[in-house]
Amino acid sequence: MSEELTRELRQLVSERAHGRCEYCLLPQQIALHKHEPDHIIPRQHDGETSPENLALACMRCNRHKGPNVGSFDPETGVLTPFLNPRTHQWTDHFYLENGRILPLTPEARVTVKILRLNDETRVAERLALIKAKIYNI
Repeated sequence: MSEELTRELRQLVSERAHGRCEYCLLPQQIALHKHEPDHIIPRQHDGETSPENLALACMRCNRHKGPNVGSFDPETGVLTPFLNPRTHQWTDHFYLENGRILPLTPEARVTVKILRLNDETRVAERLALIKAKIYNI
């Protein structure tokens, strides 16, 4: 298992994500803090530092996710993993309505909940970015 996050690996993760957070779709170009490679399965849970286990995440999504791999689905109470950007298509799990990221699946529900994708400030920011034609799906 490679533990080093090289400049080349960081660049691959960013380019693959087209410079957007793979959870909330926030463009890097307008973020106050540089987006970061996120271990989808955290290292403390034996996740590898490899392209298959890395997703580009904005600072807010990455901090809220932390070392978690999932949560209890607010609808069913079942322990459910987060959306995995390497194996799931964003549009199969979420849709955007009035600046809110709405979940379609259990994985999406726990991702929205734990990453706080619809906090008031994030929705307001998203609406402003949509109006400016900077945020899209």
